[in-house]
Amino acid sequence: LSLLIGLSAAFYTKFIKLPTYTASYQLFFQEESGGLGGAMRLASSFGFGLGGGSASTSATVQEFLTSRSNVVNAMMENYPEGRLIDRYYQWDLEEDEEFRAEYESNFGTNQRYTDSILTEVHLALREGYLGSSFDEETGVLSFSVTSYDETFTYDLASSMVNNTSDQFIAWDREKGQQAVLGFEGKVDSIETTIDATLIKLGEYQDQNNSLISAVDRMEQMRLTIDLEAGKVAYGEYIKGLEMTKAELLNLQPPFKYFDEPTFPLYKDDGSAAKAGVFGSVITGFLLVLFF
Repeated sequence: LSLLIGLSAAFYTKFIKLPTYTASYQLFFQEESGGLGGAMRLASSFGFGLGGGSASTSATVQEFLTSRSNVVNAMMENYPEGRLIDRYYQWDLEEDEEFRAEYESNFGTNQRYTDSILTEVHLALREGYLGSSFDEETGVLSFSVTSYDETFTYDLASSMVNNTSDQFIAWDREKGQQAVLGFEGKVDSIETTIDATLIKLGEYQDQNNSLISAVDRMEQMRLTIDLEAGKVAYGEYIKGLEMTKAELLNLQPPFKYFDEPTFPLYKDDGSAAKAGVFGSVITGFLLVLFF
């Protein structure tokens, strides 16, 4: 019986079981995560609260990579071979006419049905397709996708990594735009104050010097001091505004990678001999225990 099961396992592995393909990325994080580092520090020093520190940590990236949001964005992308969600269900659509009719009539039009399908896909992918691990010693986040279709594996992996990069850039851009709006509001306020101070100072200077009292001279001096302080503050806020705008033009993702997957992907056919030996040994051991 153990030999029969071992031979069955070897036969299944050799002739029936589909090979799996794996696409993997090694993500390396920059020392200073994601752009706007200097601009964010400058904005914080001027009292602009932008929701705390940067979200571009390895743990956050790892969680987002396999999140439902990222999976949904990836599965809805169109490729020359079709949407990833359609390719994921290709076998079911071909073999199950009832499911095909329900899928074609509801997916994309019925929000409840669409969300339930995407949630089911996300759970299935996290269980059997997606893998991620972070090495604290090297600071490398390993991300991989494994499935039975080579092009599907490649497209899904590249889409999820690219979507993650775009999403973190978008979050940094949103923070930068908040800083720009804060600086612009402060610059406009200082400009208004400087204009009012200049008008008052001009009124005092236009008076006859022989008629200006000591109190008026003190007021004129005070206006001069306010004007100089306003000019200094105005220059600093202009500097912060321009710096933030400049950094918005060159946003970078929080991670870099090289050696991206290329065709042919790593293919695992499975070892028929290993499957046969393991099947026989494990079955024989269990039979011995049973008897």
